[in-house]
Formats: sequence, C-alpha cells, structure tokens
Amino acid sequence: MMAVETVFLLPGQGGYTPGILAGDVPPDVREVLDTADRVAAEFGRDGISGLLTRTDAPSAADLVRTDSFALQLAVFAAAVAGYRIAERQHGTPDVVVGHSMGEIAALTVAGAFDPADGARLVCHRSEALLAHCPSPGGMVALELPAARAAHLVGAVGDRGLAVAVSNAPRQTVVSGPDEAVGTVARLAGAMGVQATRLNAPFPFHSPMLSLAARAFGEAVVGVAQRPLRRAVYSPVAGGHVGDDTDLKALLARQLTTPVHFMAAVRELHADGARRFVECGRAGLSGLVRRSVPDVDTTGTAATGGTQSAPAPAVPTPTPAEPTTVLDAPPAVVSAGSVRSVGEVLEELRELYASTLGYPVEVITGDADLEADLGIDSLKRAEMLGKVTAHFGLGESAEDGRFIAQSTLADLASLVTAVQASAR
Repeated sequence: MMAVETVFLLPGQGGYTPGILAGDVPPDVREVLDTADRVAAEFGRDGISGLLTRTDAPSAADLVRTDSFALQLAVFAAAVAGYRIAERQHGTPDVVVGHSMGEIAALTVAGAFDPADGARLVCHRSEALLAHCPSPGGMVALELPAARAAHLVGAVGDRGLAVAVSNAPRQTVVSGPDEAVGTVARLAGAMGVQATRLNAPFPFHSPMLSLAARAFGEAVVGVAQRPLRRAVYSPVAGGHVGDDTDLKALLARQLTTPVHFMAAVRELHADGARRFVECGRAGLSGLVRRSVPDVDTTGTAATGGTQSAPAPAVPTPTPAEPTTVLDAPPAVVSAGSVRSVGEVLEELRELYASTLGYPVEVITGDADLEADLGIDSLKRAEMLGKVTAHFGLGESAEDGRFIAQSTLADLASLVTAVQASAR
C-alpha cells in the first residue's frame, strides 16, 4: 500500500465562481484557459475564459438557466487551473480526487487525458446531456445521513429519483425529476431537516441520465487514454483507478452512479492522508472536516497566485423555509420590518457570499465563521458593518453579542430578535 500524506481535491458542480481567476493570470493558468476556449470553438461555442477572469461574469444560477455548456466547461477549467496553482503552492500531491464532474479534471491533471482532450470530454458530456435528458430535473442537498435520505427517496417512490452523492455524515444529495426533488424537499422541511436546491443544470448521478450516459460514451470513443502520472482515487469507482481501468467508460457510468465522497475521504484518511487541499472554492474542505478528524484543510488554492481562506462547508438552509437560492442582491431592510429567522439567514448567506466571493449555495447556516469561512476578527467587524447597514440595526449592533456569534444561524436568530424588540 502506498503512503498517502497529501490529497488534492478537484471540485465539480459548485466549482464555478465568477472571476475566480481574476487578476494577474500565471502562464500555466492562461494555457488552461486558452485550451478551453480553443476546444469550445471546435464545438461552435464561445470561449469561457472571461467567465473565470471577469468579476462581473454571469453567476452560476444565471448560467444554469442560459448556458449550461459554458458552465460545465468553466467548472473544468477552474479545477485544472486550481490544481496548477495548488501544486505550485503545496507541491505534488500523493493522490488526486475529483468530486462528481471534477473526476474529468482529476484524470486530466493526473495525465490520463491531455488538457485539450479533457476539455473535449466535458464538451461531449454537455452535448449529450442537452440532447438526452428526458425531462427537467434537479438536485437537493439534505442534512441527513445517506441511509435516511434513501428512506425519503423510497417514500416518494419515483423511479427517476436517487441518492446521488454522500458527502459527509449528515450531508447527502438527492437527484431526479423536478417534481420528485421538490417533494423530497417538502418532506424534509416537514421533518425539520434542512434542504437546499442546488444550482445544478441536470439531475446528475440519477437514472434519468441513462440515455445521456450512453450517448456520451459513444461520442468519446476516439479520445485517447494515456498512462497515469499521478495516483487517482475515484469516489464513483470506490477505489484507486489505474491504466487498466477503462476511464472513459467510468466517466460515462458516472452520470448515473452515486458519488461516495465521504467514503473516499475516510479511506484515504485511514491510509495516512492528513492534508487535503481543495483546488478551488466549492466547499469540499468543509466536507472533509465533517468526515474525518485531525486533518489540515487550510491550504485551499483558489485564485491566480494567491492563497484563499478556507472554503465554506456545505449548503444548509433552515427547515421548512424556501430552498431556492437568491440571485439578486438583497435590499436594505428597515428595523421595523421583521422577518423570520429563515428569511434573515437566507439574506445573510447572500450577503456573505457576495462579499467573500463564494457560491451562495455553499455558505451554510451552521458553518463556523472563523474555522469554516476563514473570517478573522477584522473581517468579522467589516461584515458586521454590512449586516448593520443591510438590516438597519443602528446602534443596537454595537452590542458585543453580534460580533461574538460564531455561525450565521446564530447571527440570524439575534438579528431577528433585535428587530422584533425594536417594533
């Protein structure tokens, strides 16, 4: 058994943030962007480099609605670029792991596919999904263990519905037809379980994508598989893959097969891994911290040449509150306008996401502001000023209780109580 110390994690869905590579782009990252743009042109599409280098680029939610092809290619390019930045900062990893579509990026940086062919795999996959997803579908993240989430899926009784991803001990994603996913979210709310509809353009890892998986597999027959230069652990295959693995078949099967991310993290941890570096900003670091003890996840690489704060944990809205992600910046709320704790939390998530540059769906109510979101005391004071202005708290925010709150859920409860007392 090989020794494992450092694992690099490559994000899939959730790995796109507008302008995540803004600023001085190093030559090796520029090469990734230029390659993605060139391959996009092969498929008659516009380039995606501007999505990653312009802070005013469309949000993930916008791209889900208008251009899922560009979103998928941008996710891939961000992950490969993030790997190159992370390798420069932290050295060569012992193992690389891709989460969901991040497996294409993981296999690319490990040498199984050159960057252009990796981008082509993503483009063929996107075309297959656009042509062969039979009906609208989506994904919902539940604050439940996978076994309990499976009971909910069974209770709904829709053949297209499935447990898609096991992320952490109490974080599971369910995927399937829109109506069935909505039913799962409502049932979860009735049970007091937090649920979040994800910004996913398709119901990944569900039986609904069987035709797309077949079409994708047929489309990539001519793409060359090369010898691996890095060890790769696949959360879909449930173990390490090698040169004798049909990796294109694995990627096609992945569209309908669950992702066992928590199991992958725990097995690598058992093998000795103590440092997990996220090559981007999608919340994988928080999932690792939830799943195993005594690990270092502080070395998250995110942007061109600079080290970011630790990534946030996982998407978790409050029970029985609306699960849609807010797309527009929230308006200032007067002190006399009292909202529920759930509504305040949703507005806080949007406010913190827009300021910190994280996708809003991975800002969580129970994430520790310092340990999970990387907000030190100075940043916390800055954010308190924004919260005060947003909710019209005035002098009441000078109460030391506000800056002492360790999670957004706690802060939402305090804001709600103060607004109610001010009426």
